Amino acid sequence: MATPRPAGGLVVAGYDGSPASQRALAWAAAVTHALGDALKIVHAVRLVPSRQGYAVRPLSPSLETVAETLVGAPSMWAGRPLARSRVRAVHAFGGPAEELVDASMTADLVVLGTRGHGRARSALMGSVSSAVAAHAYCPVVVLHERERHESSAVHEVPVPGPGREVVCALTPGDDEEHTARIERIVSSAATVASGCSAPLRLVTVRPATGAPKTPGTKGVSYAVGSLAVRHPGLRVTVETLHGDPVVTLARSTRAAGLLVIGAPHEGGVGAVLAGSPAHRIVHDASCPVMLVH
Repeated sequence: MATPRPAGGLVVAGYDGSPASQRALAWAAAVTHALGDALKIVHAVRLVPSRQGYAVRPLSPSLETVAETLVGAPSMWAGRPLARSRVRAVHAFGGPAEELVDASMTADLVVLGTRGHGRARSALMGSVSSAVAAHAYCPVVVLHERERHESSAVHEVPVPGPGREVVCALTPGDDEEHTARIERIVSSAATVASGCSAPLRLVTVRPATGAPKTPGTKGVSYAVGSLAVRHPGLRVTVETLHGDPVVTLARSTRAAGLLVIGAPHEGGVGAVLAGSPAHRIVHDASCPVMLVH
């Protein structure tokens, strides 16, 4: 079994009452329990017109109900209960992207849902997740709402574990900046895999035969070599696949608990419509996707 990291970290989950945010919260709660971290649930409050001026738009289920559910483990929450002292729910008066980015300054992981479906619809409804992924100070995990996939219940989300691997997608490259980025991506993937007792698969996708030659894999080799020291019990495999990166990764991670990739440097509507590989993977993957700078 992999040696877990010391407990004491913080996972932040964005919540707005939508099915997508409920799936994200279920995933965050399960991983929080596995890592021994604390969970902070953030609801960015939206004000709506009322007879008295403005009022807070109600949530269903409410933020308070959700927090009690996670510590009490009733039927609607199938996971293990979290310690009451490790769960905090807060209302934040501001835009959801700005509030989650602010929360990421003290977090180890931010988890949120996205409701985008088509490419243009993703730009309008998924711009929050795009902006958070681009500007957060820690890795960000994005989950789609359940109707996109076969799962029929909010708590039936693919969570890393002995039967669900963590897949880490790496791009070849030998310069120092790229090597450092690969190291951060692999380290983030290994932390979750180790804490959840999940196997880790490192994947490099190369173009099909006939495409221009890609750079070397010095950064990948260095990152793999450091895993044995930091996570001695972690099961690690290395694989090279060929084809279109987005299509290949989406196809090969259908049964995974998490796909880890490099984060884009820009967020918002324009970035999603531009169709960067990272945004395409988030849109097309059926498992949760972690984005790491």
